[in-house]
Amino acid sequence: MTKMTQIILNKLSGEDKTAKVGKILIKAGQKIEEGDGLFNAESAKGNFLVKSEYEGTLLNILIEEGQQIKIGAAIAEIDGEKVTKKPAQMNKTQANKGYSFGLAKPKKEDISCDIAVIGGGPGGYVSAIRAAQLGGNVVLIEKNKLGGTCLNTGCIPTKSFVKSAHLYDEIQRSTEFGIKVNQADVDLKQIVSRKNEVVSNLTNGIRSLLDYWKVRVIEGEAEVTKDMISVKNNKIEAAIQARNIIIATGSSPAKLNIPGAELPVVLTNEEILNLARVPESLTVVGGGVIGMEFAFIFSSFGCKVTVIEYLDDILFNFDGDIIEVIKEECGQRGIRLYTKAKVEEIDMEEGGQAITAFTQEGERHYVVGEAVLMSVGRKPNLSSIDLAELGVDLNAKQNGIDVDEHMATSNPAIYAIGDITNKIQLAHVASHQGIIAAENCMGRKSVMDYTAIPSAVFLSPEIGVVGLCEKEAKRAGIPYKISKFPFAANGKALSQGEPKGFVKILYREETHQILGAAVIGPGATDLISNFTYFIQSKMDYRTLHHTVFAHPTTAESVHEAILGITGEAIHFV
Repeated sequence: MTKMTQIILNKLSGEDKTAKVGKILIKAGQKIEEGDGLFNAESAKGNFLVKSEYEGTLLNILIEEGQQIKIGAAIAEIDGEKVTKKPAQMNKTQANKGYSFGLAKPKKEDISCDIAVIGGGPGGYVSAIRAAQLGGNVVLIEKNKLGGTCLNTGCIPTKSFVKSAHLYDEIQRSTEFGIKVNQADVDLKQIVSRKNEVVSNLTNGIRSLLDYWKVRVIEGEAEVTKDMISVKNNKIEAAIQARNIIIATGSSPAKLNIPGAELPVVLTNEEILNLARVPESLTVVGGGVIGMEFAFIFSSFGCKVTVIEYLDDILFNFDGDIIEVIKEECGQRGIRLYTKAKVEEIDMEEGGQAITAFTQEGERHYVVGEAVLMSVGRKPNLSSIDLAELGVDLNAKQNGIDVDEHMATSNPAIYAIGDITNKIQLAHVASHQGIIAAENCMGRKSVMDYTAIPSAVFLSPEIGVVGLCEKEAKRAGIPYKISKFPFAANGKALSQGEPKGFVKILYREETHQILGAAVIGPGATDLISNFTYFIQSKMDYRTLHHTVFAHPTTAESVHEAILGITGEAIHFV
């Protein structure tokens, strides 16, 4: 008697809920067992095999190649049933060896591998994958969450907030575009919930990629000695022997050593990303990239924001023309800026408000806010490993691990990447350093090149920079000329209501090469990668004159700025 059952799709890769059907590996009349491959699928993180949880004879196939399917969809009909696994029975030997009153003791295990990566952030997990791609037997140790600060409490969560803030800004000016909206409210709980979903999806995607490349992930804090790496959690007590070690332990938020820095009203970037509601007012200590991104986000949400910066200006490492555009935008948003200002202490009044005291030009001032965000940079996690015992030297400033162009430390068996080196604290730098370290561990001779490292700042308007800026060129005595094209002369920027900003190129006329570039305006964080390639490849800018850029796009502003080098820009004089 036929027992017809539908095979239901219960799981995809990571947190994916939909996927595209690739090659179907089964056909009607075929007998299948649990674990047999049913079809290949393609999702956000790549291709993977969907395996059977059923056994029996296939009657009908209900999917087609190229079809988009969701979890819960029927894949096929089978004369058979789903395999149900019985709970494992614990025998006497198992009880004696590892179990007591239902609780498992950590299993002791000796592990030998080619490379042990300590830290699963954007440098660590990338280096682990690259080493595995080259045939390495890799162990990755992570004490918190895969993805590190960038994915869990930094780059990605803040960009999720940026999207919500930008959308709310767009709604506020929708009447300009002929769209009338009665009311729009900020629901911070939903914004946080969406942020958490994005983070979870990407974290699970990393786990899937590591699984695909057969990288063994061990959760726990690594204790590293010259003899071995020890990791212990509630499941395993591992003793790891590795030919090479890659240290990728990252950095932590720095705090000012002032009275009140530990008060509950003083928030870290992690805490501010998990607030239940928007504070009425926020004092941001530090006007660098992170501080200004949060200032713009919470200003968009209706919060009264004050920024206090110790240096001469906000975004101090950027050129003055970029800073002026942002300062003008701050004025329009009502963001108060205090520069050349030193925060002395933070106090909390009886009503719970935070009082931030600072001095500026010898005078003491006070700012009252519901909360304070401390955004004064990050410090490498140097104390997480006994570097002296390992023979790993620090740099001249003693604020990061000293590495060469191959990412090797003073101990030839140990490499270091990412914020722990304190070279450039950017996730994409850590990732590429991870690739370089992995390739050198696996016998290649790869070199880290810092010539063209782009930076992206997600304000409104966005900022992207790469190569030399004017400040750096002047300090180094490097001769340069400038070509600049405004977005106000770009058709798409105007049609989208985003005319602020410009594309600026620093170039050397004698060599016909681009030295650096800055973009501030719509899509700047994406457009800057064009210049990264131009600089990295030492391209002669004259070869770009007859490159056709699509119309209407903001990328045309890149072309116009290049044409402007020789005085041949079409839409600006």
